[in-house]
Amino acid sequence: MALRALRNRVYADFIMPSRLGLYRGLLRLANGADYRVLSIESFWQLIVDGAVDPARRYLILRHDIDTDPETAAAMWAIERRLGIDGSFFFRLSTLDQGLMQAIGEAGGQASYHFEELATIAKQRHLRHPADVLAHLPEARARFSENLQHLRASTGLPMRVVASHGDFVNRAVGIANRAILEDPAFRREVGVELEVYDDALMGHVTSRHSDTHHPRYWVSGEPADAIERREAVIHVLVHPRHWHARRLVNAGDDIRRVWDGLRYRLPARSSSPGLVATPTPPGTPDGADVDARAR
Repeated sequence: MALRALRNRVYADFIMPSRLGLYRGLLRLANGADYRVLSIESFWQLIVDGAVDPARRYLILRHDIDTDPETAAAMWAIERRLGIDGSFFFRLSTLDQGLMQAIGEAGGQASYHFEELATIAKQRHLRHPADVLAHLPEARARFSENLQHLRASTGLPMRVVASHGDFVNRAVGIANRAILEDPAFRREVGVELEVYDDALMGHVTSRHSDTHHPRYWVSGEPADAIERREAVIHVLVHPRHWHARRLVNAGDDIRRVWDGLRYRLPARSSSPGLVATPTPPGTPDGADVDARAR
């Protein structure tokens, strides 16, 4: 079983041919079935305005750029040719400000894929939920600082953000979205929606996320939902599942292993006053971690 999993991972990361043609075909299928394909931000505005039309069908298209902004740009180019706007959420480690600004200027959404709580847990070697929750004020302060910087540097509003899932979130059972569970903090930082909020997901009738070879999709293929004429389909995609960019994937795999080993080492100090030097966020494990998203 372990050998098979390793073979599948090697194939997915280094051998798999581009699946971008299949991606283009999925979007064409949605267009041909008269779905309105749009970003989370655009669908959220319909909800706020009370303008979701029960006679129409919608496909909400979301990209989490855990790795490989170059493939994300290729996916965006496909969408532009098809007249589609989607949502692209970038981590601090995958920022491409030029691409983000171009997406925003063209009518799509580019925003923040945040993970401050996981970053602090790894830096401080926090292994228990209570210890992680005790660091929420620090995580919120870092989130606020990072979001303000991104807004200033890109000129994008970033009122809708997406929590990233890291192996640490699974280990402690707390998602990064815990940072935004305080309504007062949300108002303070100007965040209207986190993508897993019930206010959005309560409208979705069919949810789909891509995953590694050979499974490719979690909760069934979105093409089947399109054929069923589901009213509101939510599709989450990650660039690495559609194109095997070998050097990017190799670097990501190495960082992920290193992050895991370093996290399991004893902390150098348990002093509550110790302030760790900020480092780039950790490497993704290939899946979003939210208790209600799985």
